[in-house]
Amino acid sequence: MIKKILPFIALLLSATLYAQTDHHPRAEQIASELLTKASSKIKSFRTMEVEFTYKMENTAMEIVETMTGKIYSKGDKYRMVIGDNVFISDGETVWNYLDDMYEIHINYVENMEGGLTPTALLDNFDDEYRGRFVRQETFDGKTVDIIDLVPNAPQSFFKYRVALNASDQMLVYTIAYDRHGGTYTYTLGRTRTNHEVDDRLFAFNRADFPSDVDIIDLR
Repeated sequence: MIKKILPFIALLLSATLYAQTDHHPRAEQIASELLTKASSKIKSFRTMEVEFTYKMENTAMEIVETMTGKIYSKGDKYRMVIGDNVFISDGETVWNYLDDMYEIHINYVENMEGGLTPTALLDNFDDEYRGRFVRQETFDGKTVDIIDLVPNAPQSFFKYRVALNASDQMLVYTIAYDRHGGTYTYTLGRTRTNHEVDDRLFAFNRADFPSDVDIIDLR
């Protein structure tokens, strides 16, 4: 389950994946315009603090999991807490505390598959993804633009669905679809931007974690 959570860090903060197997020029153009606006807006924020709900479902396997979380970001730095799991990056190094595995994984940002930094996906989104505008609909009283995203190259998720608030291009929810019938939904709640965030949030402090946890250094 944790491996399914990790890509959300990049998706949440960049909101700019592009993709669809079939070509729909007008729908792709609309998606590109919407995602570019969303990306530019998010990148303009000096800091962000976002509360969200995570829900994993697999009907065939009768699995439903729900957790709440919060992510703080400042430039390329982030700290995400979801359930009892903690993910920290100072922009160069990543520390992932995985509670169910009772491990802390350490790695360099550039070594992380999928790019787990706020702007990593923005560096090459036009090469790896293409998006298609699907429709407008109402979600929780808001008009949202729905965009489907499919990677050009195979990966664990074969499709993403992104909902952007039509009034301000902020991310409302994302759904990731895996190849085994699972869906992973992240619905954003309270969001604060451009406020003061303590830089200590983005620094790994060994004392914050159990003394006997296994540390796996992958650098």
